[in-house]
Amino acid sequence: MPAVRVSFLDGNEPRAAELRRIAPALELELVGLPSGYSTSAPDPAERARGMVLAADVFPCIAEAVDLTTVAGDSLRLELDSENDNRFCRWWRETPVRFHLCVALRTAADAEVALFRGEVAGRIADKPAGLRPLGWDRLFVPDGFDATLAELVVAPELGGDGRDPVGLRTRIYGDLVAALER
Repeated sequence: MPAVRVSFLDGNEPRAAELRRIAPALELELVGLPSGYSTSAPDPAERARGMVLAADVFPCIAEAVDLTTVAGDSLRLELDSENDNRFCRWWRETPVRFHLCVALRTAADAEVALFRGEVAGRIADKPAGLRPLGWDRLFVPDGFDATLAELVVAPELGGDGRDPVGLRTRIYGDLVAALER
């Protein structure tokens, strides 16, 4: 399949670089959300869906994540951009699930397709990895000693750029397959 140009809504360059490595069929262009848009929906699927519904560029994708406790309680409201160190100190070693939802909208009149996955792990002792990678900096997947953000470090930064957990590889593989139809 030739590369498909896709607008990555509210994305950032470190995440886009990761996605280009794991889904080379996507030619990602970073696009901001309309000013005044709020991404406050509690469910990651609804946040991602809301972002692509607010867009006026197609095809477009948006990611949303959440961490939930074993009991299913979201930790989203426990974190703000200024307290990731305190968050890790307070919640460190807490078993959690990392939920990722990616929404795809191919045209203004198209239905929104949702691609979801989750991985078990724990809260990191401290944030680690590139700051724009958000929750990935605070989550250590089961079977690993590094955060998700550290595990996918780009080759130019000394890593191998793989997705050893397979979460985004699986989700974006499904997304590419949907674009091929």
